[in-house]
Amino acid sequence: MQQKNIVLDKKGITQIYQQAFRDDQAAITKDTKMVIDTHRLNLPDCQAIVLDKVRGALFTQHSTNSLVKDFVHWQKFNFTSSIFIARKFYQDSLQRHIIPFVSIDQALLPLSGYARSSTSWIMQSNLLGYNCLGNNRIGLQFRRNHLPEYIILEKEKQFEDVYRLALMIADIQILSLQTLLHGVSKRFIHKLHDEIERLFPEETQILRNLNIQAYMDEFIDQIIEDTLYYDASLIDEQLDQKYILQVKQAIRAKQKRLR
Repeated sequence: MQQKNIVLDKKGITQIYQQAFRDDQAAITKDTKMVIDTHRLNLPDCQAIVLDKVRGALFTQHSTNSLVKDFVHWQKFNFTSSIFIARKFYQDSLQRHIIPFVSIDQALLPLSGYARSSTSWIMQSNLLGYNCLGNNRIGLQFRRNHLPEYIILEKEKQFEDVYRLALMIADIQILSLQTLLHGVSKRFIHKLHDEIERLFPEETQILRNLNIQAYMDEFIDQIIEDTLYYDASLIDEQLDQKYILQVKQAIRAKQKRLR
C-alpha cells in the first residue's frame, strides 16, 4: 500500500472521511470508530491503532467482556503470551486471529465502556492491526503491513478526544525505561569511576575525559532498540529506522520534562 501524509486539520479529516466511504470493503456503522495508525503519518511522539471490522474473526459482546476481564487478571502477573490467550479463546483460528499479549508496560485502554455494544480501544500500534467495535461485535488482529489509512469518527470532537488519548501511548512505552533511569544514580556512577581508577590507574586520565552522558545515552538507545525489536519479533513485524528514531526522540523529550 502506498503511504502518504495527511494533515489532520479540518480539510484533512474531511479527506479521510471521503476516502473511507469510498472503500467498498469497509463496513461502516454510526457506532464504528477508527483511529489512524499515527506513526505511519510521521506524526511525532504519538501512536494509536486502526479500527476496522472487515478482516479477521469477530468477537461477540459476551466474549469481549470475558476477554477484558482476563486481560485485567493476567496483567497482575506482568506477562502473558498472546498464543496462550489465543488458544484459550479461539483454538480453531490461531493463525489468522491472534490476541495481543499483555504486560505491565503494554496496556489495553478502553475509550468507552466495553460492556456497551460499541467500544473503541487503544493499544501499542506496533502490536495491533485491526480493532472493530460496532453492532455488538469486536475484532482484534495483528497487523500484517496492509493497513487502511483512514479515520472514521462521528464528530470532530471525538477525534480530538481519541487523539489526546493516543498521546498516552508514548508514555506507556517508556515506563520501563524511566524505571531504569531512576535506578542509575550519580553516586553509582562516581563509585564506578573510583573503582575503575583503582583497578586501572594507568587509564585514569583517559577515563576522566570520557563523556559519561554520551555513553548513557548510547546505552539507553540500545535498550530502546532491543525492546522494539523484541516486540516486533513477536508478531513477525519489520521495523523501519524512522519509527525507531521517533520512539527515541519521544523518550528523550519525556526525560527532559522529568528533569
